[in-house]
Amino acid sequence: MAGRKAMEEAEFPTILARALMAATPSPLVELGAAALLGRMRADHPDLFRALDESRRTAIRFELTDSSRRFLLRFGEQRPSLRLARADDPPADACVKGSLDALLALLEGRIDGDALFFTRALVVEGDAAAIVTLRNLLDRETISVLDEAASLFGPLKGFVRGAALRWEGRAERLGGFIRAAAGAEDRPRANDAAAAENQALRAEIEALKTRLSKLEARRRREEGQPA
Repeated sequence: MAGRKAMEEAEFPTILARALMAATPSPLVELGAAALLGRMRADHPDLFRALDESRRTAIRFELTDSSRRFLLRFGEQRPSLRLARADDPPADACVKGSLDALLALLEGRIDGDALFFTRALVVEGDAAAIVTLRNLLDRETISVLDEAASLFGPLKGFVRGAALRWEGRAERLGGFIRAAAGAEDRPRANDAAAAENQALRAEIEALKTRLSKLEARRRREEGQPA
């Protein structure tokens, strides 16, 4: 499809996303997933209308680079996205892959057949359910980063820029650690990496605090208990 970017050219902070998913309590992860889905429904009404009219389907997404598992339900009901649980009924299909690969499929940046052919994504169960979802997604232009940043309202631009800056620092840190692994001055490299890692953790905590405050404010505006 014209205009698609290669997976490695995607502008999405996957390192930050994995770190946040690992450090954030499950209830907040579910809250964020539900909020993101609601934001996407507002921005892509045709997509969600088609999902509503599809047959009842449950798809489990298993990230190979994170311990989180998600369950997407759609068809004959309002679509929902939450963390998968051990006692969930068997899903119609299961998709396994890295966060990068799953985002590439969702955003239509690379042909789904290529992802499956190269085994970047592995499908178990009802492949027709995945094909249906992929075909619906192919009709849309989606940026998950923009959708997520929109949850912060007027702070959208700030959050988007901060996330990408954090990602750039994390990538540089990773390169520094790999380069330092073979260096003779290993103690000094480890000290610098530890300091950088501590700074990155502080930024994660600051983002989590800001998210909690924004969610509390949204609940107050909607008349819900904070």
